Amino acid sequence: MAKIFGTDGVRSKVNAEPMTTETCLKIARSVGHILSKKHEINRVVISKDTRLSGYVFEPVIASGFSSMGSEVLLVGPLPTPALAMLVGTLRADIGIMITASHNTFEYNGLKIFDKDGNKIPQELENQIEEIIFNEDKYNLIIQKNLITGKTKRLEDAVGRYTESIKNSFPKNKSLKGLKIVIDCANGANYKVAPEVLWELGSDVVTIENSPNGKNINLNCGAVNPSKLSQKVISENADIGFAFDGDGDRLIVVDENGEIMDGDKIVALLATEFLKQKKLKNGLVVSTHMSNMAFEKYINKIGLNLIRTQVGDKYVIEKMRETNASIGGEQSGHIIIKDYSKTGDGLLVAVQISNILISSNKKTSEIFDLYEALPQVQTSVEVIDKNKSFYKNKDLQKFIMNFNDQNDNLRLLIRPSGTEPVIRILVEGNNLESLKSISNEVQKMIVG
Repeated sequence: MAKIFGTDGVRSKVNAEPMTTETCLKIARSVGHILSKKHEINRVVISKDTRLSGYVFEPVIASGFSSMGSEVLLVGPLPTPALAMLVGTLRADIGIMITASHNTFEYNGLKIFDKDGNKIPQELENQIEEIIFNEDKYNLIIQKNLITGKTKRLEDAVGRYTESIKNSFPKNKSLKGLKIVIDCANGANYKVAPEVLWELGSDVVTIENSPNGKNINLNCGAVNPSKLSQKVISENADIGFAFDGDGDRLIVVDENGEIMDGDKIVALLATEFLKQKKLKNGLVVSTHMSNMAFEKYINKIGLNLIRTQVGDKYVIEKMRETNASIGGEQSGHIIIKDYSKTGDGLLVAVQISNILISSNKKTSEIFDLYEALPQVQTSVEVIDKNKSFYKNKDLQKFIMNFNDQNDNLRLLIRPSGTEPVIRILVEGNNLESLKSISNEVQKMIVG
């Protein structure tokens, strides 16, 4: 095991490194040790999504922290942004979200938040790995006395989160008259999302909200919104929202069943925030995956786009650094800094619903901001993603020459930060040409 942390915390298939009970126990103890050096008493909040293996990792992580003297609060299945919020309101020092986000149930992972509700920095990740990979250091940190912490369950966590979301909606308004279909991905939003949108006045139709531990993200949700598209049309609904398994992503479907990705969502929010003079520094943050047409639109309305490497934590870091108000990824991680420190699908759904009900327009009309350039995105499964990418000299040479020689095309190839795959993006004007380039790259990767 060469590394524990990827681009978004810890993630792998269940019972494979680093998501084994042994390593998760070590992670909890290592974080507990680092905390104990800073605080006499420390508090940890642990949440999870709906996947089956959450029942395995929740008690292991709780026992790891309590063995180091920490007080542990279990809040049960909640969206990731709810945990980030609770860490602050409960005056906790660390929040642990047990989730593999958009992956199916075979995977699980850990997202770790600091006392301010931000994902922990690289420096702390490195400290944790340094302890775990050094047996002598790990043996030294294990608590030798009898003073342990205790674990208890917090019953009102859901209510705290739903109230925070509803408070972001104008008190003198209602979503009455709006028909919304939501796809909960059989994940952490299966209770809170329908409840919040109904309480705000809308007519809610819910699909994929019966989690059984194995159906999270399975052919549904933000990574596969085709069922949502069909349901919006059949229900004659005004709009559809698709969340991912841990609720930090959102994809929108308009009344015609057309899919609006994260670029379109950020563009809409930036436009509205600009009108309301709520956009700080004239900046929007996104990643290298975002469409070039999106960037041109952002520039057209007088704003500047800052791109980061792929991963919502990099977007959030750049937003903090530049004091930008809005940022996001094409995949649907959208961050509205005034309300949340991490991507929050339900929060963004409420904000879009507010824009829609206030506009007296159809969803397709409020999102009619620009025409995206064609993109072809492909994932190639590999055994060793770093070797297949960084040590493939032919591939590296191809990438360098391609971008030097093609002004009207864009090629982005990268190892995934969460899965054993190489991701390929080709962007340009001619779809058939993009497919041909993508096929050529895939052959180079697989050899």
